Amino acid sequence: MPVKVIAIIGAGYCGTLTAVHILRQNPVNRVRVVLVEQHSRPGRGLAYRTWDDNFLLNVPAGNMSALADDPEHFVRFCQNIDPAFNAASFISRRLYGDYLELTLREEITRHRETVIETIHDEAIAIHHSGNDAYQIDLRNGASICAHQIVLALGHFPPLPPAPVTEFYKTPAYINNPWDSSALERILGNAPVALLGMGLTALDVLFRLTSSSDTRKIYLISRRGLCPQPHRFHPKAPVVVGFPHYLKNLPPTAKAYCRALRLEIERNAVRGGDWRDIINALRPHSPEIWRRFSVKERWKFLSHLVAYWDIHRHRLAPSAHLRLSDMLKSGQAEMIAGYVRNYKTHAGQVSVEISERHTGRIRCVDVRHVVNCTGPNFNLACITSPLIVQLRSEGYLRQDANRLGIEVNEHYQLIDCRGDAAKNLFYVGPMLKARFWEAIAVPELRIHIQALAKILK
Repeated sequence: MPVKVIAIIGAGYCGTLTAVHILRQNPVNRVRVVLVEQHSRPGRGLAYRTWDDNFLLNVPAGNMSALADDPEHFVRFCQNIDPAFNAASFISRRLYGDYLELTLREEITRHRETVIETIHDEAIAIHHSGNDAYQIDLRNGASICAHQIVLALGHFPPLPPAPVTEFYKTPAYINNPWDSSALERILGNAPVALLGMGLTALDVLFRLTSSSDTRKIYLISRRGLCPQPHRFHPKAPVVVGFPHYLKNLPPTAKAYCRALRLEIERNAVRGGDWRDIINALRPHSPEIWRRFSVKERWKFLSHLVAYWDIHRHRLAPSAHLRLSDMLKSGQAEMIAGYVRNYKTHAGQVSVEISERHTGRIRCVDVRHVVNCTGPNFNLACITSPLIVQLRSEGYLRQDANRLGIEVNEHYQLIDCRGDAAKNLFYVGPMLKARFWEAIAVPELRIHIQALAKILK
């Protein structure tokens, strides 16, 4: 029998777990799996590449199993390290990276008849090579032939926010908040401005203050909204049918938002918690997203998504307490407003802000500005050689709302003609273009498992 080659480009969470499921679902097939990853250790994507145990997962352990059909898998791993851990614990990201590495190693050991190879390089191009197969070109000049390819690409650095100025070309500006080496070059206790207040900004805040309790950090965003905390001892999500309060609504963002708020108010009267309503909504988010037109999706993204995000993407309780203490002490300060201009002088940056609620112009003086506005999903603005090549040659297509990559129900890329690309797949956070709820472990693991069945 000929050997089937499946190439996975990217070995962070999605790529590593795709390899795990291929191994689990092809125990006797003649399959060769090739993982292409620039970094040395599979499983260590952006979120899990830290070695600092102060950085915690934003989801309790009970909902972080890599295996959708074994919900206690991660909890058992944690309890083998410390029996005090339980399903409600918020575990360090370092340990989760260890968990992903171990899960892959165990599957490789269990299925020795399947060849799996990791290539530490960057894929820069993909081309048809005949008979529905592909050739993957690597930066080092080598190439790989594969029958099926999975693009397991993670987040791309944010776009520089408006106004675009010459300041963005200076060393005082750091565009990539996940560039650890750039953050480490911020020396001393000089103040820093972070653009954004989401989870990325709070990660950078904690990193920059991990060795100093005097460095001043300004968090600047248009609305001044901060992620809400998980409660202590969070309840496991209850799987229920489509919410009754959302049935027979007009397919508009306004109608769904109003119904959600009313249900949260009714639940509060019964002594319930708003988090339960949000959690129960998660499995149905793709269906709601499907009902919205392109125009309604754009309204949601323009006016409501910031409020949705701070309730949907929450902080571990200890992280929220740490943030609260920093705000009370004055070490961190949140400013709601628009950045109008940057002025540099003698190594200092004066950030000119128009305050949201007063319109007053305020200037803060800092040494560096870090862009924490969130990942870029606009394919037209991504400079990765592979994305540029696939986009320019028509292998993939951007969705109308610029949220990610268009795929069909089988995770196949949709090309520039609107056709499904045979044997070329995508899994990762840019699935939000089709499913909306597709950037966290509980949803991604289901998509990955479904994709692995297609790859059989």
